[in-house]
Amino acid sequence: MKLLKKITILLCFLSLIAFVSCSAEDKSGVKEKDNADGTEITGGGKSGTSGTGGTSGTGGGTETTITGKFPPPAGTYKDKDGKNDDTKVTIEGEKTKMERGTTNSEGDSSGFGFNITEWKKTTKDGKDIKLESVDATDAWGWGHSNISIVYYYDTQTLNITFDTALHGSGHAFLFLFC
Repeated sequence: MKLLKKITILLCFLSLIAFVSCSAEDKSGVKEKDNADGTEITGGGKSGTSGTGGTSGTGGGTETTITGKFPPPAGTYKDKDGKNDDTKVTIEGEKTKMERGTTNSEGDSSGFGFNITEWKKTTKDGKDIKLESVDATDAWGWGHSNISIVYYYDTQTLNITFDTALHGSGHAFLFLFC
């Protein structure tokens, strides 16, 4: 009887160790960097090898980010509220230009001209998710800084934020592609 009790306790202990080790596994995904081309691969869960055709585990999908010449579609983007002027996006050679002369939601003059030569493209499970400007600069010399431009493929929207020397920080605009 004592032997049976010891075996039962041992089995319970081993089950507890197995449960704890399974719970301690990182299920938040994998993040790797392929230094050859600057590609960053994230996601994945436990099964497969991220970026080489493996399947997704509990982390949900494989997300890939690459930097290069991936501009958003050229054309006119309308202000989401219809209150301000449109933003024009043009592609000239390897440069993306974005221009807008208007007032912001506070009524301040805050037109802009930005040049972007590089974009960071994020895909998940082979589907394009978003573009983020890597090197947006103030083309007009108005002192705009901390320029962030994000294009979302699913909604065809541009989200533009920047700080301006004249009116301070945090000017944000959302534009819909027409």
